[in-house]
Amino acid sequence: MRSILYMLRIPNLMIIAITFLLLRYLVFVPVYSAFSIDAGMGEVNFLLMVTATILIAATGYISNDYFDIETDSINKPEKQHIGKNISSGSAMAIALVLSFFSAVLSVILTLNIESWIPASLLLFALFVTWWYAILLKKSFLWGNVAVSCMSAGTIAMAWLIEKQCSEVPEVPSQFITSIIIGISIFAFFLSLMREIVKDIEDMDGDKLIDCHSVPLTKGIPFTSKLLHTLTALTFSFLLIAQIELYQYFRFFTVIWLFICVEIPLAYFMVKLNKAETKLEFHKLSSLLKWIMLGGMGSIIAGQF
Repeated sequence: MRSILYMLRIPNLMIIAITFLLLRYLVFVPVYSAFSIDAGMGEVNFLLMVTATILIAATGYISNDYFDIETDSINKPEKQHIGKNISSGSAMAIALVLSFFSAVLSVILTLNIESWIPASLLLFALFVTWWYAILLKKSFLWGNVAVSCMSAGTIAMAWLIEKQCSEVPEVPSQFITSIIIGISIFAFFLSLMREIVKDIEDMDGDKLIDCHSVPLTKGIPFTSKLLHTLTALTFSFLLIAQIELYQYFRFFTVIWLFICVEIPLAYFMVKLNKAETKLEFHKLSSLLKWIMLGGMGSIIAGQF
């Protein structure tokens, strides 16, 4: 049971659930209230959307572990459970069961709100999850982009499905859309950077499966320059967001982003120049995860 819980990455699944809760109750509902709009998505449908998304994410974690047995034996043997504490067949069975239930919930949600969008988005996400685990992660950059799009797409999906349930006028719709776009861009770039750093960390094991990751194909110096470029782009988008927030008198959010996101990002760039060992790149990967959480925390900061 402990091995199954580890493969499910419970903390990560909780972050997904919390992200949906923050978006719904600190972004969508407050805007609805300000414009006297009735929230069309009920609690049951919201729960279906969150549960289906979590099941798809859990499928991704287990399927990745299943197809990474060989590389994990080199990259992180102390964290490898498939083949040691749980059989590969059992792991695949769990992934398939989770996939089945996520598909069922997606269809139920689509029937409930009478829109094809939920099933289309969720089933496509499920397809990409398996596609990544089987093939994409070995490709040059495309696997990284796929994971990043999934991170950003989860945020965008919450709004796309919400819109199908509520009649939102143009002004509040544009307001929420601008927030979602900003958060999605941030999630995309931070996720992309983290995936590339993890590729550097996992180079030894990735060589065994003929992986064409950026560091293996282009080398660490090129990869470092790419990460610096992505960090600079992230800084640019953050600055644009802060200017917009300042115009809406969201001063606390501006300060929050500076302290919890921009300063850690600057620290990331400094440490990236000095990183050489696998442990150092692992710490950079963890730092980027905390920066992502700091960015999501801006939703809470926006309430003040």
